[in-house]
Amino acid sequence: MIRRLLLASLLPLLIAAAPPVTVIPASPRLAEAAAEYRQLWESDGMRIVAALEAASGLVFPTERIELIVTDGPPMTAYDGRTIRLRADYSPAYKRATLVHELGHRLALTLGRATGLDDHRLLYLFLHDAWTELYGRDFADRMVRIERRIPGPGDYDAAWSWALAMTREERQARLRALVETTAHESRGKDR
Repeated sequence: MIRRLLLASLLPLLIAAAPPVTVIPASPRLAEAAAEYRQLWESDGMRIVAALEAASGLVFPTERIELIVTDGPPMTAYDGRTIRLRADYSPAYKRATLVHELGHRLALTLGRATGLDDHRLLYLFLHDAWTELYGRDFADRMVRIERRIPGPGDYDAAWSWALAMTREERQARLRALVETTAHESRGKDR
C-alpha cells in the first residue's frame, strides 16, 4: 500500500508534461459543462496522463487536443486532435469519459495496424488506469456502465475479452503490440 501511494505521488514527476488542452462548449448553453471538464482537466490532467502512460507504456504526443463539449456521444477524431465529450454526464462519468477518450488518443500512437479494434486495444489498459486514478470500485462500476453502451462497437464483448486476461496478461499483450509497432516503424525508416 505504501509503495503504491509513493508511486502514485511520484508518477506525475516521471512523465513529460501533459499535452496542451483547450475545452470548448459547442454552444453557449454548454458553457457550464465545459467549465466542469476544464476544472477536471486542471485538477486531474497530469494524473490522468501519468496513469494512462504508466498503464499503457505509451507516451502522449505533445500536440494540442481540443475537447469539444456537446450534446452528442463522446468520440475521438481519427487524428486524435479533437475529442467530443458529452455535456450531461454525472461528475463521475465525466471523469471516466475523459480518461476513456484520452486513452483512445494515446492508443492512436500505435497506429491502426494492431489487429485489434479500437476498444479492445483501449481496454488493455483503461481499467488499470481508472483503478490507479479513482480506485477499483470506480473502475468496475464504469465497466458495468460501458458494457451497456449501444452502438456499432460491441463494448460488452470488448470488455469481456480484455478482462478475461489478468492485468499482467493485458500488459504483456500491449507490450508486444508496442514492440511490433516500433519494429515495423523502424523497418519503414530504412
